[in-house]
Amino acid sequence: PWRTATLTDTMMVVSLDPVGRTVSMLSLPRDLINVRLGNDDVFGPKLNSLMSYADTHEDEFPQGGVQALLDATGALLGIDIPYYARIDFYGFVEMVDTVGGVDVVVAAPIEDPEYAGFKLDERGWAITAGPHHLDGANALAYARARKAAGESDFTRAGRQQQILIALRDAVTKDGSLLWELPALLETVGERVRSNVPISQRPELAAVVDEVED
Repeated sequence: PWRTATLTDTMMVVSLDPVGRTVSMLSLPRDLINVRLGNDDVFGPKLNSLMSYADTHEDEFPQGGVQALLDATGALLGIDIPYYARIDFYGFVEMVDTVGGVDVVVAAPIEDPEYAGFKLDERGWAITAGPHHLDGANALAYARARKAAGESDFTRAGRQQQILIALRDAVTKDGSLLWELPALLETVGERVRSNVPISQRPELAAVVDEVED
């Protein structure tokens, strides 16, 4: 609520193969500029500002911000992206806490003295190398920190994908995602926005259950 714009600093394109039972994830750099919009127009500023800009300029983007971002991302990659899921900081923290936290193995120590400390008591955040069990606030810090020595938007993107895999593992540790998903969505559903049809969610959950890391 204190931010002046809703920036999509984390953008991933995910492809599920229901036959091969595989999932592919591609993180998009937030600083991409001059991205085509799916027509002859080009969006000059950073891609992470497109959704917010489109939502506040309905005359230019009558389809809305989310669809504008889907169109631009699809044009960039040369594919059709029919579905999306959108979650904010609060929803991310609630989702991780709802499943009891996530387990990750940190490849190298991270110390970011400038981390804003969302849901934490003080500014700055650090973590040692090795296995860790993270609650929602610390999982968010692990996914967001980028100003530590040797870290960048690209290493952060790798950690974000790691967190998603850990979240999948946490959700399915006691059984199928198909059975766990309704309770999870009931808890954090107001924080998640998606256009995936309800009728397709059981099939998608079944695919995710069978995907190996």
